[in-house]
Order: sequence, then C-alpha cells, then structure tokens
Amino acid sequence: MLEKLEKIVEAIESKKGEELIILDFQGENSLCDYAVICTGSSNRNIRAISEEVEVKLMESGERRLHIEGQDEAHWILIDGDDVMIHVLDQKTRDLYRLEELWGYASVIFPRLDA
Repeated sequence: MLEKLEKIVEAIESKKGEELIILDFQGENSLCDYAVICTGSSNRNIRAISEEVEVKLMESGERRLHIEGQDEAHWILIDGDDVMIHVLDQKTRDLYRLEELWGYASVIFPRLDA
C-alpha cells in the first residue's frame, strides 16, 4: 500500500498539486483505507493532476474503479479501490473542508514512512 500512496504523491507533486494531505482510515471506514486530498490551481491543472494519477496507477499495475467530476473539474474524485483521491479547486476545498469532516482519521502525509 505504501508504494501505491507514494506513486499517487509523485503524480500529484509532478503536476504541482498543492496542500497535499493523506488521511488514514484503516479500521475506521468501510469505503476505503486512505483518502488523498489536494488542491489544483485551475480546472486545467486539476484535470492534469487526475490524469497523471491515473497514469501512475496504471504503470504500477493498479487501476481505478471509477472517476467523476472531470467535466467541470472543480472536484475530481478517483476511486482507487482502497484509496480515494480528491483533487479540488480552492473554493470547493474551502467549502467542504474534508479534513474536518473526517477529523477522526490520522494524517500520514507528508510522512509516509511513519
């Protein structure tokens, strides 16, 4: 799992994703083990980040189960099975404050080796 998260982080950072955070839900949430949340600087940047995440997942033999939000690109959600990746614009991220919604989760990024 650590390798998968590292590939996702690499993809986001390569496309200049900002405010990257990974939440650990293991044992707390039945939908996924981890949530990756980041902010893109524009709709074009948000699409580029999500596309790069998909490329990195495929390169490492992983796959995404579903993706939504690509048309408007204010909030793209990638279902990576045990990892949900949220790429949001700043306005949407400020509105939904996912980190607060899931306050029970442990923050594991930037220290993936912890």
